[in-house]
Amino acid sequence: MLALIGAMGWTLASNKKEIDSKKEVKSSTREIAVTVTPVKTKETTGQLQLVGTTEPNREVIVASESAGKITHIHFKMGDFVSKGTVLAQVDDTYKRLALENTQINYKKTKDDYERYQILIKGDAVSETQLRDMKVAYENAAIQLENAKKQVEDTRIVAPFDGYITAQNTELGAYVNVGTSIAEIADIARLKVTLAVSENTAYELFQGQEVSVNASVYRDVDYKGSISRISPKGDNAHKYPVEILIVNDKNHLLKAGTYVNVTVGMGKAKPALMIPRDAIVSSVKDPSVYLVNGETAQLVKINTGRDYQTDLEVLSGLKEGDLVVTNGQINLMDGAKISIIKN
Repeated sequence: MLALIGAMGWTLASNKKEIDSKKEVKSSTREIAVTVTPVKTKETTGQLQLVGTTEPNREVIVASESAGKITHIHFKMGDFVSKGTVLAQVDDTYKRLALENTQINYKKTKDDYERYQILIKGDAVSETQLRDMKVAYENAAIQLENAKKQVEDTRIVAPFDGYITAQNTELGAYVNVGTSIAEIADIARLKVTLAVSENTAYELFQGQEVSVNASVYRDVDYKGSISRISPKGDNAHKYPVEILIVNDKNHLLKAGTYVNVTVGMGKAKPALMIPRDAIVSSVKDPSVYLVNGETAQLVKINTGRDYQTDLEVLSGLKEGDLVVTNGQINLMDGAKISIIKN
């Protein structure tokens, strides 16, 4: 009996050890292979180079101001339309009949008022009657303008010159007031909004000329200028700067195109640089993996000017620090690393 109880206890203890061992999280000591580069001081070109995306200078959703059935459509997506062009027509049958009735009433009250003005001179009507007729005439004039506006609202027109970017209705569709009919974008001029560092924001000024080019038209330079500089930065001390570009009719840039913006910043000066490939989050909120002995340490940095392949470092790193440029996808803060010799 004692032997049997002892055997059962030994079995249970062995099983518990086995179960506990399976529950244990085994930490991996595998080293992750990475390539690194030192932080260097380089002589800059004196030009600020940034990458942005073009946006329409103006963009609106054109909505119906009248309820009814669409009887005519005069546009399709991609069309260029001029300001005042009739895009679509809502059924105006009843509104035109109401307008005709209002015009008849207006003409009658106008004639009566003019007749009362003559009659008052011969004391054929009283001052009160003349005043009442004047009120009726003025009210008829207001009703006429209202009827004309209701008929006018059945014509949906383009508010400015631009390209149709979306067609949101079809012939025969019923629309209510506020129903979207189309979307129009003005790309005769384009906007590019960039996020620049605090130091750079204080060096720029409104009206400053910039040069813009795009990979789709490599040999074309688009002239532009800084139209706005935000007086408020974000938590990363980045300030929105708006660039306005004059589009080229022969090399028309579409909204949504990546462009390179170059701003002359005066005299060249040395700056601390790292490759853009070292950034692991985004240029707006940058972090890098810093080599700390045999491990990679994730550190936040503050960047300045953008030099396409390189970024200026304002704080967070010092000259000679090693930063990871390849292999970051497999890293986490504190991971062990093995540096590959280039």
